[in-house]
Amino acid sequence: MSPVWFVIIAALSALVAAPVTRIAGRFAGPLLALVPAFLFVSLLLQLPDLPVGTAILQTIEWVPAYGVSLGFRLDGFSLLFSLLITGIGTLVVIYAGSYFSDDAKDRGRFLGFILLFMTAMLGTVLADDLIMLFIFWEMTSLVSYFLIGFKHEDAKARKAALQSLVVTAGGGLALLGGIIILGLTAGTFSLTEITAQAPQIANSPAFPAIIVLVLIGAFTKSAQFPFHFWLPNAMAAPTPASAYLHSATMVKLGVYLLARFDTGFGEYLIFYGPLMVFGGITMLISAYAVMRSTGFKAVLAWSTVCSLATLVLLVGVPGEAGVKAMVGFLIAHALYKAALFFTAGQVIHSTHQYELARLGGLGFKLPITAIASVLAAISMAGVPFFLGYKAKDLFLTAAFEGGNWGMWLTFVALASSAVMTAVAGLAALKPFFLKPPYGEVKLYHKEYYGMALPPLTLGLLGLAIGVMPALAWNSILVPAMSALYGGTVVLEVHAAPTLGLKFLITLGLLAAGAALVWFWTRLYRDPDNVKANVVFADLGYSAVMGWLDRAGQVTARALQTLSLRTYIAITLGVSTLALLLSLAGFSGDMITAAAAEPVRPYMAVVLVLTLIGCAVAAFARSVLISILGVGIVGYTMAVVFLMNGAPDVAFTQFTVETLSIVILLAVLLRLSLRPSPQVSLLKRPVALAISAGFGLACGLGVLAMSVLPFDRRLSDFFGEASYVEAQGRNVVNVILVDFRALDTLGEIAVVAFATMCVWALLRRRVKKEG
Repeated sequence: MSPVWFVIIAALSALVAAPVTRIAGRFAGPLLALVPAFLFVSLLLQLPDLPVGTAILQTIEWVPAYGVSLGFRLDGFSLLFSLLITGIGTLVVIYAGSYFSDDAKDRGRFLGFILLFMTAMLGTVLADDLIMLFIFWEMTSLVSYFLIGFKHEDAKARKAALQSLVVTAGGGLALLGGIIILGLTAGTFSLTEITAQAPQIANSPAFPAIIVLVLIGAFTKSAQFPFHFWLPNAMAAPTPASAYLHSATMVKLGVYLLARFDTGFGEYLIFYGPLMVFGGITMLISAYAVMRSTGFKAVLAWSTVCSLATLVLLVGVPGEAGVKAMVGFLIAHALYKAALFFTAGQVIHSTHQYELARLGGLGFKLPITAIASVLAAISMAGVPFFLGYKAKDLFLTAAFEGGNWGMWLTFVALASSAVMTAVAGLAALKPFFLKPPYGEVKLYHKEYYGMALPPLTLGLLGLAIGVMPALAWNSILVPAMSALYGGTVVLEVHAAPTLGLKFLITLGLLAAGAALVWFWTRLYRDPDNVKANVVFADLGYSAVMGWLDRAGQVTARALQTLSLRTYIAITLGVSTLALLLSLAGFSGDMITAAAAEPVRPYMAVVLVLTLIGCAVAAFARSVLISILGVGIVGYTMAVVFLMNGAPDVAFTQFTVETLSIVILLAVLLRLSLRPSPQVSLLKRPVALAISAGFGLACGLGVLAMSVLPFDRRLSDFFGEASYVEAQGRNVVNVILVDFRALDTLGEIAVVAFATMCVWALLRRRVKKEG
């Protein structure tokens, strides 16, 4: 199956989610989960067609004039991401069906959003064209906004949703700038072709700007310092969304993009340097913050920020070791962290208790959930015979081979790994096996199988891959590593740990994590320490948004005067200034061109009539007389068109001008208008200056156009294509009716709408008089 069909099928499932939910009721979750399950199996069937180092490319022309196409690329790395999206997506849909089992109204809406998000994710990771990648990238931000703010009656959820949208969409604008500059520099938007041209692009003067803009886009999406604060706040989303968006898939999009760029630009310091610096800073901040958090989902969220920082660091590590460690940690984190979010959701759903510090003793009450949590936590801690252990082993190997950054990478790796081990212990032990500090935790309902089986599946999968590494490493992970490395990667994996320095470090990290679990209560309760959410959270965001709000208020008071005259004056003043600045270099040539233009007597007469009409419109005390003055100007313009070879345009101008005058006069005669207030003496010189300046700027613009050489490409195209393609001999008519048909339709619609409004006003007036 070609890559585009995966996106199409996912999109269709999102469209039918709501009606299917209304029909299937509580069975909607398992029923709709068949779609991502089908996509998951179909992706697995692509493995034989993807030998190591190969890719399936599909290109559909979209906007060929700008080099934009619907380009799809399925290689080892995009296949790995697609498997995560569809595989975990299958479990999320099943889980969500049970999570909203008592709320039929929200169930269908949520499932539709989740499947739409799956569509956006698949489109992003399968896109080879950067413009198409950006469209799906921003689609993930938009759908994430709806999911985070799903409980729209909750002010906290609305605030978190808006914050995530502002940060990620703002970063998306930076990414768009980088994509446009990159496409113009490379002459293509194809990621495959851009990677092949990496040395030439790196020598371009635009290369630093490209890298900075791309890094901003990736850092905002993957919650890296200084944009890390939005992810913990996004935990206001329902738990299925947290498990899917903010752990396993969406937040890894930034890592995905960085890994793609690393294939071509990984050797340049301007690219990998910021990854090492900002990834390390984010890792240390989140490691501190996670030990100061008390909410169940907050602890998992901060640990996710730390894990994302780990992935960013590993992207920056040069060579094969960094690629191996990044891919291994990517899959391990997706499995155990999604499972832990699932178990947290089951606990919160059953107890209505969000604080991890208040939980305990639920092991026998929620047995399947407890087992799933233990399995996921053991993998997260890096215990041998689990997938997480092999990922940590590869991480330590990359740290030791990190070159000049090796010491820095080793330090942050050890610090964060100890904290992640502690988080694993807290998630597994505190809710289920430790004594509750404030008495027995009340259980509102027993565990739902639809919410308990998905995390158990992920936990068992982590164990299965750890015990039987050939199950996934050689068939799925090695092709992903080879696609990023640009060559064949050889990876030897064994179920049993190898004795040595890394094994001893792993044991030490387990001991350090256990000690942190022991002291956790004292850490988060210590009043002498400054709270993490004060130092590292969204104070900067709040300050910036507050400043923008105050600036908006000042600007609104200055500009929103509710006076049409003021608005017109500002618009014309700015337009005049822009025109004059753009025409600064044409003065001499324009004067020469104007002097060489022969004098045409009829034009002098038309000009005098035009000036008379302008004077009447400007100085008449009556609105009716002013309208007649404006009509004179319109008729003189029609004469100019007529005398310069455009009779069709002249006829249109005559017709429109006549109709406008008739309608305006009819309306004014029907309505009782109060006389407009007279402009003060102080404002009259300003109005005169703006009017004269705008007229001067327009006149200079016309002269500038007469000086510039005439570009006949557009005229020649319409002249040649009018009869051949549109079967019309009148070029103007063909342009209006065929080439610019939508424009013409819009203009007709505006005129029709205005006519209906006028008719309504006149009819209302007639009724009142009657």
